Amino acid sequence: MRLWLLFVLMVSPLLGQGAKLPKRQIVPLEVKARAQAAVDRMIKETVAGDYKAVIDSMNPDYLKVLARGKGGTKKMKAHLLKELQSLGKKGVTYEAAITQRATQAFEVDFGVEERMVRGKKEKVGGYRRWMVFVPTVANLRILDQSVEPSKLRKYRKQGFVIAIAPKAKERWTFIDGANINSLELRKLFPFLPKDEKKIGFPEKSFKEIKKKRRR
Repeated sequence: MRLWLLFVLMVSPLLGQGAKLPKRQIVPLEVKARAQAAVDRMIKETVAGDYKAVIDSMNPDYLKVLARGKGGTKKMKAHLLKELQSLGKKGVTYEAAITQRATQAFEVDFGVEERMVRGKKEKVGGYRRWMVFVPTVANLRILDQSVEPSKLRKYRKQGFVIAIAPKAKERWTFIDGANINSLELRKLFPFLPKDEKKIGFPEKSFKEIKKKRRR
């Protein structure tokens, strides 16, 4: 509710002038490529076990949502870091991970900002951030302790990362697509399509990689 009120206050000067919300423009291919490269760096940090860097690169708006009623963002980051660091003890190991070409992308974060127009500073409404969906594929090893003796199993996880960056200064932050749905994403970024199919989340799956039997 507070997020929505903040948004209304932010855009009310523009709406009061009778202005219409501008249509989104197509996100350039080079922006998608830079988003993919940023996600690629982040998942390499995950595979290498640099979980602090991964946590620090989380989208701050989403982090605030996760931290509500849980002691604030600092405590939430510490909790998430502890969870990631405990993966090895739980028998989970990342073998490798790759990114695939970015699929869906949007201009987001509509608001009013000062820009130079014909040599004068004017308040102009527009979309201020990029949002790019980058598919990922990861191979994991998981120690199945439900059987005796324990058995090491291999899995392939197909998912995606939502990369977000300001247009003015492209510093990418991330949301794991496994942990958010279209309703939650629209609360953070109003005016995204209501239909999840139009949002275009990449495919997600989690399958065991079984050895082929020799004939």
